[in-house]
Amino acid sequence: MYKEQNETPFIVELSRNFTVIFTMSVLAISAAGLLLARYAPEAQDISTLFALKETGLPYSAILQIAGLAFILAVFCILITSDRFLVKMQFLLRFFLFLLTTFFTTSVFVVIFKWFPIDNVLAWINYALSIIICFAIASGITFLRFKVENKKYNRLLTNFKARHKDN
Repeated sequence: MYKEQNETPFIVELSRNFTVIFTMSVLAISAAGLLLARYAPEAQDISTLFALKETGLPYSAILQIAGLAFILAVFCILITSDRFLVKMQFLLRFFLFLLTTFFTTSVFVVIFKWFPIDNVLAWINYALSIIICFAIASGITFLRFKVENKKYNRLLTNFKARHKDN
């Protein structure tokens, strides 16, 4: 009978996810480029993302990252939103999103030749970077859940105290 009135529209959720994923991707790639320029300048020649060396990302790479961010934003909504996969546990959603991110990004790596396909070390570093980024993101998410849980428990305690007096 009661329907959720404040459900976020799909397009708003998509634009939020796109913005976050795109921004974090550009920042992570920029940070990686700066670290490579300083500590391993010979490694910059491996990836087309760092074709301009320490001067920045090429325009084509930014558009490629935007395309990847859009696809990942759609997957994020499909996997993490309660609109589509209602009864799936959070941990399973997390691993499903990790796998779709790894697969989708791998497709972009191959299509746009971000690094050589036959370079095993590049693929290992790529896998490690995705795992590290997901570990950081999941840590932030779990911390947010913990803070919100404390907030809701405090509000529930206050609500019970107020209604106990009446």
